[in-house]
Amino acid sequence: MEKKTAIRKIPVQYPLGTKQISGFVLLFLLSLGNVIHGAEHLFLYIQAGLMTLSGGCLAYLLIRRKTLKAELTMTGSRLTVNGLTITGESIRELRIDRGLVGLLPRGKRVVPVRLCLDLKDRSAGLLLLRWAEKQGVPVRQGTFMRWL
Repeated sequence: MEKKTAIRKIPVQYPLGTKQISGFVLLFLLSLGNVIHGAEHLFLYIQAGLMTLSGGCLAYLLIRRKTLKAELTMTGSRLTVNGLTITGESIRELRIDRGLVGLLPRGKRVVPVRLCLDLKDRSAGLLLLRWAEKQGVPVRQGTFMRWL
């Protein structure tokens, strides 16, 4: 008789990263303002155009992040994250920063976007912690670097 493994879908979404994106846009605009300061009127129009473009990029990124559907499924000793199946041996560590979870693959230094998720439910975080413990995956709490 075969042993059935429970398939659990954990509600997740992509993290927005609004602080990072907004910070980059602000730094870009400040540096652009310093470069163009005291220039001709034409450059003011260019600066206004670039500010509008930056604001549009920010809005696009936020909308894209909200509409993309992230998916995390737990099946026995495997996790399926956004279509990518991962085992405990392929993960160097599980990183947790408040509600954000990052799965750091072996051989990587930064958590890839695809493996960085925002947990919608705190009890799902406990399930993930138990899974990591069973698989022998180290868990590190605190801030971690991730791609936007």
